[in-house]
Amino acid sequence: MTPTLPAPVPLGELSFDPPLYLAPMEGVTDRTFRHMILQKNGGSAVGAACTEFQRVSQVPLPLEVLEKELGPKVEPIPVGIQLMGNQPEIVAATAIRAAEAGADFVDLNFGCPAPRVFQHCAGSALLAAPSQLEAMVRATVDASPIPVTAKIRAGVEHDQNLEELAQRIEQAGAQLLTIHARLRIDRYQDDPNWDYIRRVKAAVKIPVFGNGNAFHPDSIQRMFQTTNCDGVMIGRGAMRDPLLFRRWSAQQQGQKFEGWTRQELAEWLTEYHQRMLDGGTLPRHALGRVKQAVKALVEGGWLAKDQLRIALQQSNVEQLFSALGLV
Repeated sequence: MTPTLPAPVPLGELSFDPPLYLAPMEGVTDRTFRHMILQKNGGSAVGAACTEFQRVSQVPLPLEVLEKELGPKVEPIPVGIQLMGNQPEIVAATAIRAAEAGADFVDLNFGCPAPRVFQHCAGSALLAAPSQLEAMVRATVDASPIPVTAKIRAGVEHDQNLEELAQRIEQAGAQLLTIHARLRIDRYQDDPNWDYIRRVKAAVKIPVFGNGNAFHPDSIQRMFQTTNCDGVMIGRGAMRDPLLFRRWSAQQQGQKFEGWTRQELAEWLTEYHQRMLDGGTLPRHALGRVKQAVKALVEGGWLAKDQLRIALQQSNVEQLFSALGLV
């Protein structure tokens, strides 16, 4: 029997259809990677995407910065700009500019665990200050002409305030909440606790997306079934398998979707590298991103691990591909 496809998730006049969401990932989901994921998977497999977080500090971010980060529109997929800061008025003013830049929604980051962010009382640091977090959401909602969403972790060192955090975000006017099923102190190597997702879903009425180790079509479906979440946000899974969205969609419709051939892997990495160069990325930075992509593909099982060490030592893309046997 073919599984029932999850219902689209409304967000104001938008719709996340299907309810699979490409996560904002610092150092990964720049406009090049994001556009390739959206284009190669298609609008029928990806329901939404978001930029890397944009750090808002002393002044609102300039319009041109936000426009550049968004890049060209990939119809019909809604793409939001994620903002992170600790001054509600300045974040709210940046949300207005995000709408002017063409963002479909604004997402507020309350999950980043990086020490440099935490020390400046931003990202996951606000999980320990529920009233400040609520004020940030409320100010942004009041100012923004486009929907406001939020992403959180389950807490800093404990999950005792998880339901309170979710309810404050809902009461402040956010229209969707994503919960990364880890604490701030947890490492990515630690297993996520999907029960956090279930608890948030039970605590609020707004749509809830789950995030954390949705690496394969089966694990995506298991998250839907075990947590009752409305949607799934996919982060590192999209790095490990850039066609994961299409693979899940095909499985849901009872269709077979073949794995990557070596030629397809070579074409993906070549196009990724060239698009970065065409977009102005420095060659050494583009090479670094390709190596990052290669490591993720090894983790996904698409490239052999025994080739990785030598491949990562190479000083240009041609040598890298040769070491991987992709030429």
